[in-house]
Amino acid sequence: LATSADPQVAKALPRLERALSRAASLSRNVLEYGRSEEPAPQKTRVVLTKALTLAAEDAGLEPEGVRLIKQVPARFAVEADPDQLYRILVNLMRNARQAIEADPGRPAERRGKGAVTVSAFGQDGVCVVRIADDGPGIPPRLAERLFEPFVSSKSSDGSGLGLTISRELAALHGGELRLVPGDGSGAVFELRLPA
Repeated sequence: LATSADPQVAKALPRLERALSRAASLSRNVLEYGRSEEPAPQKTRVVLTKALTLAAEDAGLEPEGVRLIKQVPARFAVEADPDQLYRILVNLMRNARQAIEADPGRPAERRGKGAVTVSAFGQDGVCVVRIADDGPGIPPRLAERLFEPFVSSKSSDGSGLGLTISRELAALHGGELRLVPGDGSGAVFELRLPA
């Protein structure tokens, strides 16, 4: 197709290539999800501010675009498998960044700019980590199904497995991941892990 002289083929080719790439990616994700069984967490003391810095970078957060705001005590630590905690944080921050960047209601001067705010505290023997964004929020019709496999608030890209896997990883730690009501716009997720 790439060598075709037909202008309609040339025009449609990039869209076709993107669609094939998304289909291949989704197929890989489905196969991985179907055969994957997460290993038991190898828990260690993880300083949250360090884990957040690494995860934010890989989630595409940056000072000039969607930035990370840490409201976490400097030495706040959780008992968790570092790799599994990292995956949870990257999934949540990447979803937040993508929601902010794709927000059609954002004023022109703020397009592609926003914040993901992470706070943490201890409560009744539980470490609570809240990840909040200033994006458009989760539509109510999706909120109750958000953690189901292949459910996504995005119209394209992504497999709809990130939150499902993140919730499963939290459960392996004896904890939970949930969507909680926020103070204003945006989405707020709460990761609760045993202290």
